[in-house]
Amino acid sequence: MQVILGTFIDTTNQKKLLIFSLIITSISTLFCAFTTKFSVFFIARMFQAIGAAMIPLIAVNVIAMLFEGGERGDAMGTYQILFTLAPALAPILGGFIGQYYGYSGVFLFLFIISMMLLIFLGYQLPTLNGKQMLDNKNERHTYQKYKVLWANKKGMSVIGIGFLTFLIYFSILTYLPVLLHDHYQISLQIIGLLYLPLTISMITGSILFKKLQRKLDLEKLYQIILFLMPLFIVLFGMILENNIIILSVVLFVYGILLGFSPPLFSTIISNQYTNERGLALGIFNFVRYCGMAIGAGIVGISLLNSSSLFVILGVVFLALSLMINQNQIVKTKGS
Repeated sequence: MQVILGTFIDTTNQKKLLIFSLIITSISTLFCAFTTKFSVFFIARMFQAIGAAMIPLIAVNVIAMLFEGGERGDAMGTYQILFTLAPALAPILGGFIGQYYGYSGVFLFLFIISMMLLIFLGYQLPTLNGKQMLDNKNERHTYQKYKVLWANKKGMSVIGIGFLTFLIYFSILTYLPVLLHDHYQISLQIIGLLYLPLTISMITGSILFKKLQRKLDLEKLYQIILFLMPLFIVLFGMILENNIIILSVVLFVYGILLGFSPPLFSTIISNQYTNERGLALGIFNFVRYCGMAIGAGIVGISLLNSSSLFVILGVVFLALSLMINQNQIVKTKGS
């Protein structure tokens, strides 16, 4: 949906798209709550996924359209905080509702939330320059939009870094339960709670971005992330079996850098593109989701031991960062 929606989101009324996505989500969620046939449930979940997949891209595109400069970065940071907080709270809330009201209660709760958002956004969300977007419809065909997208080396480098960032993140996320259970002999019940500090550190990183992006240039912040994050990934690989306290500190700092990254990347991409902004953000989401999927599988299929794997991933990240930095220096001298 990120790629499909991205091709026409810039020339479509954002409010109508968001309302349409919430309607699909609401109706399919209601089917999930009441059906007793698995085939119907399965199809309804597919439509629910389509509606839900539209929302993040529309939301981040709306933020990019409504805000400029430092306010845009601030809004991206707030969005990322909520985006990080939701999956941390959802299992707890879902478990509580499911315990007392079953799985249908979970879906009914989601239906109520969807309807509340639908009513609220229907009244509060502006049309967002519908006439201007209509005028832009004839400016470029889809292949021309992709041509402009690929031609922007800065934007594409950020998208590529986003892929590697989330590939490594999900590799770590997938490996952590194995490490904590098999090496440190921590019970599965406690392991679930140990993900909470990582979530808190990611939220801290997004809050930190909101403050720093008003004081420092985005390019400087980008350079800091490019060099600090791979160093902590290498450090994670080197000490992952040595000391759980040091490991926790490394993961906490890594979480801060990780929480800092998505709003930074989204803001830079939004600034790099104008007419193709929605497409660029859609490709960014698609690419980082691919990174998540690949990262989750790398730990299982790798022939290397885990320590070597993460050190190599960190070194590759650092090498790519150096290449991007070198290209940026050459470009600056040339201009």
